[in-house]
Amino acid sequence: MSSAETTAQRLLDISEIANLQGRYMYYLEAHDYPKVLDSFSRDPEVSVEIGESGVYVGPAKVEAMFLKVLKPLFSLPGALPLHMLTTPVIEVDPDGVRGWGMWQTLGCNSFPTPAGMTAVWQQGIYDNAYVKEDGRWKILRMRWLPNFRTSFDKGWVKEPLFKVEPLNPSKLPLDSRPDLPPSAAFESYSPTAVRHRAPRPPEPTSR
Repeated sequence: MSSAETTAQRLLDISEIANLQGRYMYYLEAHDYPKVLDSFSRDPEVSVEIGESGVYVGPAKVEAMFLKVLKPLFSLPGALPLHMLTTPVIEVDPDGVRGWGMWQTLGCNSFPTPAGMTAVWQQGIYDNAYVKEDGRWKILRMRWLPNFRTSFDKGWVKEPLFKVEPLNPSKLPLDSRPDLPPSAAFESYSPTAVRHRAPRPPEPTSR
């Protein structure tokens, strides 16, 4: 390829990865789980980690995460899984097969509690990896790492990490539990500490 063709392909790949991530969010909000799952690679290394859920590895466990954990939670009357994507950083490997993306997110969510459905603010980071399969980009690793999750009327200083009990691995059926614990190299917001560990955006690549 000429230099111009290489640059054009790289820009196309970045655009397709951005659209893939955006479509995933819309599919999730619309409860279109077949299309959610079609967004993911079928590679044995595919993985999903959402908040404190732990890491689900492999196509079967990714499917279990969405169909047996998130679908029942988000299908409750009044539940809302809305996340807005901002500040994207997307890089593609020179071979055009692997890619990486990072986004800040702000979520307007509602989750069940003993007192009823509760409105919650969520802020976090998507730290994802992608792979091109048969000419289409797919999600290879999805990590959503929360900075804070708080009831809308309390704020993140008083309530830094509101617990979503349906995501508690110890309360899930065995076939719906994660394979690995949550990422250790990440610190959520604390009102009593300085954060030192947070994901770094993907480094620039060249072709």
